[in-house]
Amino acid sequence: MNKFNKKHFSFIICFCLVIFSLIYLIHNKQQSNYLYVDHDISSNAVDSNYYNDIINNARNKYNNNEVVGILEIDNTNYIVPIMQADDNEYYLNHTPDGKQNPIGAVFLDYRVDIDSSKKLLIYGHNSSNIDMPFKILEEFYDKNYYDNHKYIEITTSKVKKKYEIFSVYVETNDFSYMDITFNSDDEYLKHIEKLKSKSMYDTGLNLNSDDEILILQTCSEHPEYRNYQKKYLLIILRRVEK
Repeated sequence: MNKFNKKHFSFIICFCLVIFSLIYLIHNKQQSNYLYVDHDISSNAVDSNYYNDIINNARNKYNNNEVVGILEIDNTNYIVPIMQADDNEYYLNHTPDGKQNPIGAVFLDYRVDIDSSKKLLIYGHNSSNIDMPFKILEEFYDKNYYDNHKYIEITTSKVKKKYEIFSVYVETNDFSYMDITFNSDDEYLKHIEKLKSKSMYDTGLNLNSDDEILILQTCSEHPEYRNYQKKYLLIILRRVEK
């Protein structure tokens, strides 16, 4: 993988030191409010500039042109900016406003384009005892939660895309889910069907080689995986509105 070591990055994304908690407590008055976007993101817009204005407003709010999108979880008030740097390390310890902070931010893999790539990977920190950007993903261990929050929406400067969850599982040793290059449609289909087969519960969705895929990754804090050094909770979705 060019300039990218999957195992090394996966270790970094899950590596949470005690000092993280201490620094967080120092800044506790800020809580996580700086993460949330306070824009009305209607899906009924027809103006071609509408979505571009939303992203520009978010960039202005955080004084950061590396805001490339906004992520929302269905039936929640969870709305966060999606950042993208020139690597997959900067936003491990920088917030959306560019301030150094071990809480980090929700960010898109630098190898993909939020509008044109067929497969997107988005990362964020998690913790068992403090509020991290992707802590909410732990809720998806519960199928009842999934039943009421099946959809995730991503707003870019061009469009608002809706995705439906088709797989939820924890990965401990096979990091091929991070692959983004495939030699054929058949190879791609086998890849995403493999991701579906690992799901901890059946979502009842069928896949095809035209599906656009979104993967959300964070460390798993589930007690069943406490003895694993590497343990990554994956929420995997396909695009349902184009």
